[in-house]
Amino acid sequence: MDSTEARVSGKFPFWPGIWIPLAVFITGLMATAIFADMAEVQARSRSEAIHQAGHRLLVQTLRSAMAAHAQGAGTPEHDWLDTLFDTAVPPELGLRIDALDRHSKRPLLQIRTNTDVDPALALRTEVSYGDDRWMLTSLPLPALNTAASASNSVWVAGALLSVLAAMPPLLLCRRLNTQARRIRKLERLTGNSGQLISNLRVEKDIIRQALNDSEARNRDLIALSGAIICELDESGHIGFVSPQVADLLNLAPTDLTGQDFETLVEPCSRENYRLTLQAARADRGVERIDLNLIGTRGAQTVPVTLRIRALDDPLHGLAGYRMSALPNPAA
Repeated sequence: MDSTEARVSGKFPFWPGIWIPLAVFITGLMATAIFADMAEVQARSRSEAIHQAGHRLLVQTLRSAMAAHAQGAGTPEHDWLDTLFDTAVPPELGLRIDALDRHSKRPLLQIRTNTDVDPALALRTEVSYGDDRWMLTSLPLPALNTAASASNSVWVAGALLSVLAAMPPLLLCRRLNTQARRIRKLERLTGNSGQLISNLRVEKDIIRQALNDSEARNRDLIALSGAIICELDESGHIGFVSPQVADLLNLAPTDLTGQDFETLVEPCSRENYRLTLQAARADRGVERIDLNLIGTRGAQTVPVTLRIRALDDPLHGLAGYRMSALPNPAA
């Protein structure tokens, strides 16, 4: 039994059909990765387009302003630059303007350039008017870089949808596993029950054979003893009589069924017979009496020794009598 149990339990190391929710989950993650890349590319392209459009707008604004504000001697350039670009710079861009004819790293104007921005994303354009040569640099601020946030949003949504899509088949696999365990348990119980039924069938055959042998033995003993065996009801009527009655009294057993046994007793002995029945009923033991039985009409009486025992019923008390009549030639 232990070896069978180990073999059956090791047959299903995982839930039945567990590959289905795993395949759904992995497929969902692969689709999520693809859509996340697409969303990141689209967000990056959109950010670059916004950056380029803002940069062109700033260049055009600076060009127009340089033509309109021809710088005179001693007039600082940044006086009108601050006023011009204070509201003209888009909020998602940073701006830096440098004079190329100066040998100084100090810019003419810088707006929101002290943030953490990747310099590789900067766009630069040289703007010239007259003798002035300026470099306009625009930097995308972190608010414009939405590629990472778009990818993360897709990943979160995709992972959640993958989990939700994998949950129904996972629950079905769990249910299948529970049913498989119940079926294996029922199979083990059925196997045990089958073995038990087989054992009971063998025992039944043995008991039946023993009963048949006992019945045959009793029949042989009755036949060898030559006695008449009777079973009477509580009123003394014959319910069963053995075939030896035909040899002893020359009467057929079927003719005696239902007849009062007292009619077979010689009239002078009937009172003693009734007293013997009463004694057997009172003492619950085996009572003995010698008397003569009457055979067929006109036949000679047969002396016998009767042994009578009362039968008890737990519910009804007296259930009848069991009797043997053995020929007694000496009487």
